[in-house]
Amino acid sequence: MKKMQTVWMLWLAGAAVLVQGQAQGQGQAPVATASSRIEQVLVYPGGATVERRVKVKAGQALLQLACLPARLDPSSLQVLPEAGVSIGEISVQTVDRAAVPECAQSPLDARIRELEDQIAAVSAEAGAHELALGYLKQLGGGDKTGHVGASITSSTEALRRSGLDSLQKQIPLQRRKEELTRQLAPLTTERDRLAQANPQWRSVTLRLASPRDAELRLSYRLTQAGWEPVYRAHLDSSSGKVRLERHAQVAQSSGEDWTGVSLRLSTAQPRLSSGMLPPRPWRLDLLPPPGSDGPRPVPMAMSLAAPPPAPVAARAMGSEEPAAPSFDVSVFQGAYSTEFEVPGRVSIAADGQRIALVLGHADLDSQLLSRSNPAAEAQAYLVAVAAPPAGVWPRGALQLFRDGAYIGQATLAVSNTEKLDLFFGRDDLLRVTVEPEQRNAGAAGFIGSRAEQKISHVYRVENLHQSRIDVEVLEPSPVARHEDIRVLSQFAPQPTDTAWRQQPGVVAWRFTLQPAQVQKLSAGYEISYPKDARVGGMR
Repeated sequence: MKKMQTVWMLWLAGAAVLVQGQAQGQGQAPVATASSRIEQVLVYPGGATVERRVKVKAGQALLQLACLPARLDPSSLQVLPEAGVSIGEISVQTVDRAAVPECAQSPLDARIRELEDQIAAVSAEAGAHELALGYLKQLGGGDKTGHVGASITSSTEALRRSGLDSLQKQIPLQRRKEELTRQLAPLTTERDRLAQANPQWRSVTLRLASPRDAELRLSYRLTQAGWEPVYRAHLDSSSGKVRLERHAQVAQSSGEDWTGVSLRLSTAQPRLSSGMLPPRPWRLDLLPPPGSDGPRPVPMAMSLAAPPPAPVAARAMGSEEPAAPSFDVSVFQGAYSTEFEVPGRVSIAADGQRIALVLGHADLDSQLLSRSNPAAEAQAYLVAVAAPPAGVWPRGALQLFRDGAYIGQATLAVSNTEKLDLFFGRDDLLRVTVEPEQRNAGAAGFIGSRAEQKISHVYRVENLHQSRIDVEVLEPSPVARHEDIRVLSQFAPQPTDTAWRQQPGVVAWRFTLQPAQVQKLSAGYEISYPKDARVGGMR
């Protein structure tokens, strides 16, 4: 792979030299350097596609675009001309930063110069006060004759006031200078870091034929960018309405600022595999007797062909990819791609700092209930059960608010289930009491050939609210996976659902409690199995 990249880069460099040689040999005008602007950016989780606009003059034959980030993927470069404009050879060159001083300007330079000018102004004012103090010292020590002048008292007082005023003004000036220096230090450090992380630039040379003034669109992909979703769920407990807000955090460290661009966000994941693994035959074989020297069978999971390695973006020869801010791709689990277009123009600096954007919201009608799993915890939680919102909602962090108060943070995972559960904290006014578990073991069957265990759970649920509430209590029950294991379950009252959410072994009671009302629930199990058998999963 590295050899192919080297050949590709050598070909591009040779093509650039060939283009310039042909232009000079044919008496054409030298290569014209054109400026371009970033018009649009499409950000993926873990990458971005940048689109630039370039103006072309009529009759222009060779065009060079300089100061492009070295991190762009040359294989992704596309040039889309207007109708009537023809594009010939395209070459990409990589040059050192020192060789193109016109490209050396950092996005932070403007702020750094501003702070440096302020520091210089403060230093100049402090120097003026130092000069004044020096003059006052000379003036105060100038009369060495011992004669007392008529106005010595007033002169001494004037010198004292002038000196005191200069000294007092120096104190805030020194503090101001220290504050400005403190602000300047991280900016210069970041500028130096960006310069070290981007030691090279790329330039693109185009051969074209344009009979008129036109515009080209140049696009390329970068991996030093990304976005991740952040959600906020606001519950109105009086109406059961849930407002689910969708936000996005975007960051990039591509080496160039995105200033006033049209921004779109996509849930597509170009880094992931675009196809599935082919099926492999499922071969069964008998294992050799223990201790034999026969060949050891290969586990089925290992017999499957390993997936092909993920494609690696081409890099410039001799350059190493610098570390970039982490953009967690694993949080995006949407089945289909969706794009979000951010209204207006957006500016994102190439410093890796995240900016937050609002992508809209969805209003959900939910059923509020207090849910408890007393076998695991004697506590109830308020949950809003709603239908999943339409569209693609990638997995992401979820902030929860109940009646305007912040409750906590969870993870939003909108899967293909029919119901979406949003938990809004503990319900301390639903008291759940768990009685001690009862266990009895014995023998059963023909002359004690089977072992038997009896287990019973008893729960007590009390409503301390001032209004009625809907309650759901979940109970994990044993499920036999072998015909020699027998399970007899007894519930009082009978559960509303014996396979909650289509999960065998999870039963659910659903009921309504009036204020101060108490509901008692019991679950009993008789489990029998061969006396000498080992049963997995026993609790």
